[in-house]
Amino acid sequence: MSTAYAFDPVRRPLPARPVEAAPVLAPAAPSTAAAPRALPLVRPKVLAASVVLAGAVCVIVAQLLLSIATAGSAYRLAELQQRSDVLAHQQQVAAEALAADAAPQRLAARAKALGMVPDDSPAYLDASTGRVLGSTGR
Repeated sequence: MSTAYAFDPVRRPLPARPVEAAPVLAPAAPSTAAAPRALPLVRPKVLAASVVLAGAVCVIVAQLLLSIATAGSAYRLAELQQRSDVLAHQQQVAAEALAADAAPQRLAARAKALGMVPDDSPAYLDASTGRVLGSTGR
């Protein structure tokens, strides 16, 4: 088996660029200038590989930035949840204090401290007829 002309599907030889033909002149003295060489084509694989590599770097950078932003948001969220718990506790304490102050026994004690006296015979006003029901104390 000869491997001299083996075909590699991944790396194919590229054709050389055509060389521009120099104008034919009359035979002159041999020159010392070198004959023009064929320039190789730019390999598209190098371009594609650099584009893929640049894309991968962009994706990695974007992922890192998103991770940093998410971590910062997680700390902010934890701080806000802790503050919300503290505020909920303060609200509960204030609601309990308000309920204790609104109890009938507490209201009666505060009224007595202000010099008010309880009315033994309350009077009511009938809104539909405008009459006073009960004893007015006069």
